[in-house]
Amino acid sequence: MQRPTPQAILRRLAERNTVRVAVTGLRRCGKTVFTTSFVHNLMSAGQWPDLLPFLKVAARGDLIAAEVFPLPGVPMFPFENSLAAIVGGGGAHGWPAATDRLCGLRIAVRYRSRRTINVLRGRSVRTLNIDLVDYPGEWLLDLPLLAKDFATWSAETMALAASEPRARHFREWQAVVDAIDARANADPVALKRAATLYAEALRRGAAPEVGLTLHQPARLLRPGDLRPNDALLELSPLPAPRDGAPTPAGSNFATMAARYDAYRERIVVPFYRDHFRYFDAQIVLVDVLGALKAGQTAFDDMRAAIAAILQSFDYSRTGFRAWLEGALTERVLFAATKADHVSSNQHPNLRRLLEEVVAREANRIRFRGVETDALAISSVRCTEDVVGEVQGQTLSLVRGMPVGRDSETALFPGEIPAHFPGPQDWREGRFRFLDFLPVHVSGARGIPNIGLDEAMQGLVGNRLR
Repeated sequence: MQRPTPQAILRRLAERNTVRVAVTGLRRCGKTVFTTSFVHNLMSAGQWPDLLPFLKVAARGDLIAAEVFPLPGVPMFPFENSLAAIVGGGGAHGWPAATDRLCGLRIAVRYRSRRTINVLRGRSVRTLNIDLVDYPGEWLLDLPLLAKDFATWSAETMALAASEPRARHFREWQAVVDAIDARANADPVALKRAATLYAEALRRGAAPEVGLTLHQPARLLRPGDLRPNDALLELSPLPAPRDGAPTPAGSNFATMAARYDAYRERIVVPFYRDHFRYFDAQIVLVDVLGALKAGQTAFDDMRAAIAAILQSFDYSRTGFRAWLEGALTERVLFAATKADHVSSNQHPNLRRLLEEVVAREANRIRFRGVETDALAISSVRCTEDVVGEVQGQTLSLVRGMPVGRDSETALFPGEIPAHFPGPQDWREGRFRFLDFLPVHVSGARGIPNIGLDEAMQGLVGNRLR
């Protein structure tokens, strides 16, 4: 792992009572729900220590209280509104609106330290500020753009768009860009049409029933604070001249290439420079079940997207990541979410499958000195395990309220393979997981969950001693 700069070391010493934790993941992975449950259960654990048995400071009864504050310089995470949606204020309950831009909050944790030096100095009661920042994981897909010029990115993207199931969604866009003369003077109408159709095709591919996740540039789907009509978002790959000759300034190709370069410099670089490199720990949420349900192409696309995301954590001194000088991330957790959608005897396989998905890139970032781990979690537990008979067999079932239904159902959700599914698994259509609504709870005694305390311990436990 590269050596931190002197400025980074001084900043760390000055803020040793603060830990910065990023919560990220691809669409529909449950980032908003995770952040809300994390904060609410941490606030509740001072009164009910048994809520978080794997968070050591809570289990030993040393967590006194926690309180939420705005995070300076970052838009406020909508904690109260998200909590009200989950716990069912006023009799209604459901899922909170997704956060589609960077936001965060600070949760100050008051606790009793067991470290000898603190006890001897009479300062056993300490406060740790946990700065939680929620940002779209899709933004991390933009990092590889820094290593590619427009021609390279266009060629790769057009090859990807030509394969199914993307091809059916990109057909109209493909016809438009094929008609654009790369060397001709820029045609604003044609370029705008190409950019519009490209963004629309990305959105269709990202729909839950299709389930594709590898989309670049990421801000076309998750613009954050950018306005939809911002010129930086009018981007589309274009085919380069077949003879490889340079295109003149002011041409269609050169104009779109200039937009691509501006996007990288004004959007991608500032995010990494101003936010990403200052996180001490990050959790990457992965909807493994959703990818399995969407089919083999979606699952393979999710694997490719995760691999691209994890390049962000490879703090090499060489190549396009060299400017990430001083990056301090020490721990990265990968969490397969919605573990409650399958019975508990399937959780070990869910965890092992996620480990296989991230294995290669996780090994690379461990080599750089970053600790990693994989978990199966449910930020809000929506089901309970029951035993029942299905076609004469006694099986482990889950019981809960499926989305779109008005009564609880006990069902056999299927089994999770411990390794990548084979051809027979996909042919049989064995992955038909349902989404569930959260159970109605008051929220006074925390939010039921699976594995949230284990994630907390991995992210901040070493700072609560």
